[in-house]
Amino acid sequence: MGVIFLNYTQNYRHFSEAEISVAQSFANQISAGLERIQITEEIAQRAAELQVVAEVSAAASTILDPQELLETIANLTRDNFGLYHAHIYLFDAERDALVLAAGSGEVGKMMVAAKHQIPLSQPTSLVARAARTRQGVIVNDVTLDAGFLPNPLLPETLSEMAVPIIAGNELIGVLDVQDDVVNRFKEQDVQIQMTLARQIGIALSNARLYQEQLKTAERLREVDRLKSEFLASMSHELRTPLNSIIGYAEVLLDGIDGELNDEMREDVNAIHSSGKLLLTLINDILDLAKIEAGQMELEYNEIDLDEFVNRAINSAQILLKDRPIELKGYVDENCPPTIYADEVRLQQIVNNLLSNAAKFTEEGSITLKVETYSEGVHFSVTDTGIGIAPDKLDVIFERFRQADQSSTRRAGGTGLGLDITRSLVHMHGGEITVTSELGKGSTFSFTIPYERPQQTSVTETAQSGEATD
Repeated sequence: MGVIFLNYTQNYRHFSEAEISVAQSFANQISAGLERIQITEEIAQRAAELQVVAEVSAAASTILDPQELLETIANLTRDNFGLYHAHIYLFDAERDALVLAAGSGEVGKMMVAAKHQIPLSQPTSLVARAARTRQGVIVNDVTLDAGFLPNPLLPETLSEMAVPIIAGNELIGVLDVQDDVVNRFKEQDVQIQMTLARQIGIALSNARLYQEQLKTAERLREVDRLKSEFLASMSHELRTPLNSIIGYAEVLLDGIDGELNDEMREDVNAIHSSGKLLLTLINDILDLAKIEAGQMELEYNEIDLDEFVNRAINSAQILLKDRPIELKGYVDENCPPTIYADEVRLQQIVNNLLSNAAKFTEEGSITLKVETYSEGVHFSVTDTGIGIAPDKLDVIFERFRQADQSSTRRAGGTGLGLDITRSLVHMHGGEITVTSELGKGSTFSFTIPYERPQQTSVTETAQSGEATD
């Protein structure tokens, strides 16, 4: 570590063994003190470097664009470690080469623009050697190393260190750092930079995965858009001939073209009923396509509640099919006489709920009740039907799902009705809920707010709400 020099001014004066022993003891104490200081300084330096690694890793973890991530890491590494230059190569398996992906400063951008790359098999490249061996490589005086490849854009480089970037067992690339002094790097620096390189590998893998997920999501959105366009187009194409079939069936049933015998009337009734059912299905698909595309808009107008409820009850009478069911409508006296909503869509909501109640009720009653709540006008449809099992209450609002999914279920349906119903309620700014008990019946309730919501189209709401019929 050094030398202590002692001398006498007197001639022929010699140091005794005791004096030499004291001096040696003193030197040993100085050596031990200096060593402690050196160790403390090294520990502090390593702690500071690890702190830098943590800061660089934290900054990198918030960046999800791979190119921005690599450029940020290159600049942070150079600046925070006080280096002359830092750059990152990525391994290209198809070309079997290390391609420069990012570098610090303007020089780094120039090298990336020049598409600088190094073949993995290059024997005289420190970067290639680090990639091949998957170990850190240090050259503390590049002027004495035959494997150093000088770069005219980095003329001040005197020492260089390259460490591999590995994620799992996969070689991602190489982190290469350079400085303008000799003997800049030690073996401990390799460990520090290897730690940083591992963090780079993890951050880059996450960024790549995120970008791939974005691409996948975009492809799925495009597929979903094409599906909605197809459904809307096909629905329009199918409705025209179907309306003709229904119209001709009604003409035959009315006897305009002559009286039908009983067998003929039964057949035409079947045609008419099936046509109406198919038309309902097509209308549901068309509504669903509009909702998903965000193309459905509400047209608000003033609605007389008493008149609305009476019309809904009268329309639903045909659903009972002579079953012993009492169909009732009730408007609470505290309700306002009118509300503002889209009358067509509100009628669609109520009709869907009454239709569902009729499907699953053999006897008893179905009640449409309108009351006033603090948040708005509250509608409820209560039946005395078969009810819904508790574990099915969550799935009935999922698209194409029904409480009874068996092949022998008692009521048909597409599984779209409640999805569309919930979407229409959400478009009005309300919520829909259900309570039920097996063997005793169900109650579907929804609220129409007193104030009209600002947004009357529903894209996100529709996509998040799946349903049944």
